[in-house]
Amino acid sequence: MRIAVLVGGIGRRIGMEKTEIRLCGKKLIEIAIEKYSDYETVFVCRDERQVSWLSQQYEGKFIADAFKNVGSIAGIHAALNYFGDCVVTAIDMPFVKRKVLEHIYEKGIESGCDALLPKHKFPEPLLAYYSRTAVVEIEKAIKSGERMILAPLRNLEVVYYPVENLRKFDKELISFFNINTKDDLERAGKLCSEIGLEGL
Repeated sequence: MRIAVLVGGIGRRIGMEKTEIRLCGKKLIEIAIEKYSDYETVFVCRDERQVSWLSQQYEGKFIADAFKNVGSIAGIHAALNYFGDCVVTAIDMPFVKRKVLEHIYEKGIESGCDALLPKHKFPEPLLAYYSRTAVVEIEKAIKSGERMILAPLRNLEVVYYPVENLRKFDKELISFFNINTKDDLERAGKLCSEIGLEGL
C-alpha cells in the first residue's frame, strides 16, 4: 500500500508547526513515521525548505508541493505525481487506524474510481484514496485558481464511501479526528491517555 502524508501546514491556529506538536510523548512526525513504516510512504511538504529541514532530522522520503501556497490540494497533486494511486492522510490526524487506510485503499483499487472518499455528513478528502487518473483534473483546478479539494472531483468518477462501513475497524471513528486548535490538542491529549497510540 502507498501512503502520502501531508505535512505542509504551518498550523496558524495552533501557533506552531504541526510536525512539532507533541502527543503521547512524541512529535506528530515521529508518530507518522513509526506508524507507516511498514508501507511505501511519502511525506509531502509545502516547499523545499521544509523538505530539507525534515529530511535532515528523520529517515523517510520527503517531497515538496509543485504549486506553492495553495493548501492541501497541492499536496494531493504532488502525491499523485510521485506515487500514482495512493491513500492520503494528514500529519494532524494522529489516531488514524492502519486498518482503515488499508480498507480505503483496497476499495479504491477494487472500484476502479478516480477517488474514494469516506463520507458521513460531509466527505473526508484528507483520509481518502486517489487514483493517478485524478491528477490532470486536480492540476487544472489549481491552475485555474481553485483551492478547494472537492472542486476538481466534480469532473471525476468519485465513490463516496459510507463511513459507517469503517466502524468495524474503528468503532468511534477516531481516525477522522484532527488537530487544528489548542482545544483539539487538549482533547487529543485526553484520547492519548485513554487509548494510547499502540495498535492504531
